[in-house]
Order: sequence, then C-alpha cells, then structure tokens
Amino acid sequence: PLPHNRDYELDYHLPYIDEIRLENEKGEPLTRIPEVVDCWVESGSMPFAEYHYPMEHRQEFEKRSPGDFVSEYIGQTRAWFYYLHAISVSIFDRLPFRNVLTTGTILAADGQKVSKSKKNYTDPYALFDAYGADAFRYYLMSSVVMQAEDLAFRDEDVKDAHARVVNMLRNVASFYEIFKTDAPPSGASTHPLDRWILIRLNGTAREITEALDRYDVVHATRAIRPFIDDLSTWYVRRSRDRMRGEDTPDKRSALSTLRHVLRELSKLVAPVMPFVAEEVFRAVRSGEDPESVHLCDWPRAERSLFSMAGLFGGKDEATLIAGMERVRALASDALQLRQRAGIKVRQPLGKLRIPDKLAPALAAILAEEVNVKKVVVGYSTVELETELTPELIAEGDERERARAIADARKNEGFSPHDTVTVREHPEGKYQVELSTGTVRFDLAKNAS
Repeated sequence: PLPHNRDYELDYHLPYIDEIRLENEKGEPLTRIPEVVDCWVESGSMPFAEYHYPMEHRQEFEKRSPGDFVSEYIGQTRAWFYYLHAISVSIFDRLPFRNVLTTGTILAADGQKVSKSKKNYTDPYALFDAYGADAFRYYLMSSVVMQAEDLAFRDEDVKDAHARVVNMLRNVASFYEIFKTDAPPSGASTHPLDRWILIRLNGTAREITEALDRYDVVHATRAIRPFIDDLSTWYVRRSRDRMRGEDTPDKRSALSTLRHVLRELSKLVAPVMPFVAEEVFRAVRSGEDPESVHLCDWPRAERSLFSMAGLFGGKDEATLIAGMERVRALASDALQLRQRAGIKVRQPLGKLRIPDKLAPALAAILAEEVNVKKVVVGYSTVELETELTPELIAEGDERERARAIADARKNEGFSPHDTVTVREHPEGKYQVELSTGTVRFDLAKNAS
C-alpha cells in the first residue's frame, strides 16, 4: 500500500512514509536514520553530489569544479551561497564557484513584491504577445534587478524596449533587405560614415565582451541600445541615398558595410535577444556562415581598427568618433535654427557658418544633414544663411516633388526596383505643395 494520511490522501511525508517497508537489491530492510539535516546541506552539496563524488566520477567532478558562476536571488546569500561555501571549504578547502550573479527583488507598480496571491503584475505571456520575449528579456537584463537591487517593474518599459531596441534593429534589417545586392559583407570601406559605424561596432563589441567576461550582464546589455540607435538614426539615415543611388561602387560599399555590421551585431545581441538576432542573421548570412547565429563564434573585437592619418582630420579612430559627435551636435543646432526660421529641411540653403574646423569629409556630411550648399568655419557661433535665391527655391521644389513621389510609390506598394511614370493633372490622386502652388499627379507602374 502507498503511504496515506488520516484523510486517505497520498502523502510521502513523515510519519506516513515510515509505514512503508523498503528493501535493497538483496532483500535487506532499509530504515530511515533518525537525524534530520537542514535541507540546504543537500543544495550546498550539489557540485559534487550530482556526480556521486567521491564514490565515482572523480575526473568529471575535478574538471568542472569550481564552477564558473552561479545565479540566484539575493535571499540566497544567507542560504544556498553560504552553504556552497561552507561545505566546499570544509571538504575541499577551496571556493565552490568563481563568480556569482545575484538578482534583486521585482516589485509591482505600488512598491509591493510581486506575488501570485496578490496578482499585482501583468501576466508575462500577455507581455510576450504584445511586445515579444526579446523586449522582455532586454528590459530585465539591462535593469538594476541584475545588480541585486529592487526593480519596480513597468509594462511601459517593456514597450519602450520593444520600440527603441528590438523594432529599431528589425527595421534596419528590413531596410537592408529592400536594397540588398549580391555584395558580400565587408569591413574595408574608406567612406567616413562606413568607417565611423565600423569603429562604433568594434568599440561596442569590445565593451560587451569585456563586460560579459566580468559577468557584468547589465553593462553588456546596456551597450546594445545606443549602438542600435546610432546605426538607425544616423548611419542608415545618412547612408540611405547611397544605398538606393546610382553610384554602383559607393552603393555596394554602403550595403556591404551594413551587411557586415548587421551580421556581427546579430552575434552580439544573441545572448540577450535570441529571436530578433536570428531574424537579422538570416537576412544577411552568407553561404559559408553557420545555419544559425547561435552556432557562430563570438565576434572578435580588435584593439585598434584602423589608422588613416589625415583622411578624417586625425590619426586614429578616436578622432573620427569625436569628429562625428561634433558633426551631429552642430547639425542639431543648425536644424533648430531652421525650425525657428520656419524653413523645411528639404529646402536647400546657401551657407552654414560654424566655429569648428572640420575635415572635408565630415564637413560634407554636415552639409548634407543640414541641406546647405557650403559649410564655412571661423565664426563664433552657429549661423544659418536663410536667404532664398530662385535657384535654391527651384531645387527645394524638386526635393518636395521627389519626396511626394516616393510617398506615393510606397502607398501604391511599389518596390524600389519598379520604374513608374508620373502624370500631372488636376484630378490626380496625389498632391505636392510647391512654391508655384499645388500640383496633383498620378503614378503608373511601367511594364517590365
């Protein structure tokens, strides 16, 4: 008969289990010893007990001890962590593990500890359905809970991670797929934007690798977000015209660089965001690459990526990074001046005056971003020449027209490879506001 309690329910606890007679393989009776040992002794004995050491498997145990790391909740500092140390030092005179990842407590919005009984949290599966498991993982892995601190969990922060990290990366990969060619991934371009994003990638890989080598999950994970932001909002945006342009060598160079960056980035984010990492990797993988990003070797971060004296105004990558940061700051100031003057960015202007001296390659990027014909240095402040000549107005009209046609193409579902005919007439489906008035037009896809 199986052990049962007074209500005749199956129960393996004392004293009911003692009513069951157990025998060994020889038919000899087995009896329970009367002593009761703290259950944490079992947990603390796990490193050697799982191998049935010292009775057997000595080599296997010695090979795997001490452990590289353990991970548990902060409350285990006085329980499992303590017992692991106490038993290992007592028996082996050494520590049981080299590193520890200790998580803090997750709190609800009202500051109370999340609890099944209180139901004071959103079902994680609802958050997975809404924002994906990658966003959920990124939020937790980059939060203070991974530094043994309390975290007030907010659904809004999972949503933010989905929008500003996961989806932003996914959108960059989708952009690449629209314009991709047969150009292989490459990190050899000399274009300043390509060199800049390659240096940022190398620095990010180094930062993540060094943090993970220290088992510093938070700093490793937090390094991902600013890089994805730079990749999307600066590199891709500034390189968009190159990737869909007619300059074949430059187009291939930009697409090869983006493909290389996405491939290496997918490896870096794989431990934290495994699903979007796989999506991105499959979009850019070459035939000789492993089938999955999770089968790849970890990216190797170089100590120094390149030295190209004079090309970007300095002798090392730090100069280009600092120069690009200054370009972005100057662009932000100039765009604010445009906004105050009420002049759209698509309207070209004559000059931008700046106090800094920039390398010609960086000055060209600044001019394109602000949409000015010339960048002039030697002024005490940032000044924007807002006078519009007939030539500048005409060029602005062309840009407005091109933007309207691009939006219409997208609305019609045309691909970038489709050629279309634009027909202007008063009853057209689309319209664009030019300096000469409103122009209406239709689009028709040309036969291939």
